[in-house]
Amino acid sequence: KAIVLITHKLNEVEELSDRVVVLRHGKFVGDLVTRETNAQEMTNMMVGRQVTLNIARPDPVDPKPRLRVEGLTVRSSDGVLKLEDVSFTANSGEILGIAGISGSGQKELLEAIAGLHRAEGGSIRYIEPETGREEELIGKDPADISDMGVALSFVPEDRLGMGLVGNMDLTDNMMLRSFRRGRGLFTNRKAPHDLAERVVAELEVNTPSVSTPVRRLSGGNVQKVLVGREIASAPTVLLTAYAVRGLDINSSYTIYDLINKQKARGVAVIYVGEDLDVLLELCDRILVLCGGKVSGMMAGKDATKRKVGMMMTRLGGAKEDE
Repeated sequence: KAIVLITHKLNEVEELSDRVVVLRHGKFVGDLVTRETNAQEMTNMMVGRQVTLNIARPDPVDPKPRLRVEGLTVRSSDGVLKLEDVSFTANSGEILGIAGISGSGQKELLEAIAGLHRAEGGSIRYIEPETGREEELIGKDPADISDMGVALSFVPEDRLGMGLVGNMDLTDNMMLRSFRRGRGLFTNRKAPHDLAERVVAELEVNTPSVSTPVRRLSGGNVQKVLVGREIASAPTVLLTAYAVRGLDINSSYTIYDLINKQKARGVAVIYVGEDLDVLLELCDRILVLCGGKVSGMMAGKDATKRKVGMMMTRLGGAKEDE
């Protein structure tokens, strides 16, 4: 049979295909024999210039506890146990990766922290950067968390169902983050419009204009808009669920760079990803979930795909020394 495989993951191209056709902006760029090419050549053709495929992992910036999760237990709306007795600390100035087979509780973990999913038990405490005072987030919704002065940004897995409103244009989707700050009779659209223009320019969002409804954009461009908006809100805690899903390799590396810049600013970043290679390169520490429980924690520089994979598929393994 003739099989056509469309993917952004070049390791899949190298392992499975016989030939590869490269497209860029909807145009044919080249036709290659897979065994005669490599990821670097394909990436350069996809982007149209030389691209470095190494993800930077600078040292953590003055890491201090910013979010402390203890004994967190969460059930789904139909009563299924999703997280059981999960504990960890996320530090400022570092990237904490969350690894696990799909459905291991990653979604519920981030939503519980963001106030979008009710916790059955446990504690989620936010530690103030200046005073060191701890604030309990359990039992509070996103508006309550914001009113407490907690600068928390969340890039959810569900882009249009939870992150953005499909029928709104880019400017109005930016304004979802800021409209509560207004006190006048009329809504100020200038700042959201300027932010939308900046996100489009910096992340190379392919859109006719910032007045285009988000639902008319491709999945990758929708993701760029969402990530750009959340990072632009200057958070102290950034939660990301599959931040580069659907993005081309050039855009993915742009997002990795943006996340590293947040780390350099002292933001506590929690990164849920499905690509183990990226988790191992990008994250300072990696928390592994298996069946809703913590299977282990390890330093990113010491982790291997085998170690993480074993922890993802069965409970056990030595935890990182605190």
